Amino acid sequence: MNKKNSLFVLIGIFFICTRFWISFGTVHIDITNDIIGYILIFLGMKDLSSLNSRFKKGTILSVIGFAAAILSQYLIARDWPAAPENMYSIAIGISVVFAIYFTYYYTEALVMEARIQEKNAVTRNYQVTWLLLAAAIFIHYFAFKSATTMWSILVEALIVVLSLYYCFSVFSTSRQLYED
Repeated sequence: MNKKNSLFVLIGIFFICTRFWISFGTVHIDITNDIIGYILIFLGMKDLSSLNSRFKKGTILSVIGFAAAILSQYLIARDWPAAPENMYSIAIGISVVFAIYFTYYYTEALVMEARIQEKNAVTRNYQVTWLLLAAAIFIHYFAFKSATTMWSILVEALIVVLSLYYCFSVFSTSRQLYED
């Protein structure tokens, strides 16, 4: 492991967990685009896949997540004549599923790497940190599915804070895993 790979993955995780929308009529564009996030994740994960089986699965998930992000962006960007809200909900649902699934495998890969290196103390809080992030991402789906309200904006702010906390926590503690 090295810092560059970890930074790519964590910046990508921040991108796939957050939503900053710009709307032009019925077309919505996500500034923190999942496609860019999965490209960064893949660039970081490709060198890590040889470390353990969960990193390998995470690398495969980054490719599948990239394809799902393209599908999701297509569903959002297209001007649907009937029921555009349904397509929007499906697109966000796809994004949520892959964000939760990938972050789970990345967290578990780091925990497995800590066990291999006999540095279990490094990752002892990762599952709780991931659980908070995953719960917020899931709640975020329902908050934005209903409408953009004060609650959905507060949930988005919570997602940003939890995503930053997850990324900084993982980066600062996992430095011990890639010390040579």
